[in-house]
Amino acid sequence: MISSETVVFTGRLASMTQKQAQSLVRSLGGQVQYSVSKRTTLLVIGRSNLDLFVPDSRSLKLKHAEEFQDRGIQLKKITEDEFIRLAITQLQSKINR
Repeated sequence: MISSETVVFTGRLASMTQKQAQSLVRSLGGQVQYSVSKRTTLLVIGRSNLDLFVPDSRSLKLKHAEEFQDRGIQLKKITEDEFIRLAITQLQSKINR
């Protein structure tokens, strides 16, 4: 559930702007951060700008998230599609109450 998450977005989202996605997180009761920290629990990964001349084109946020995971900090990485499915599931459960 997004309501229990502290969420950071990285990359370009196909279905909405990052600002819209952040508003969705807040409306579902989640927290939004603009950079990855020890408090981050969920990183939503959008499309990255591939640069053929850069050997590692991962975003800085993704690199930081992986460093935190390597240190044993619980942080999930999901795609935009997975984020949307989570949001829809949570919205449906709100409607069915």
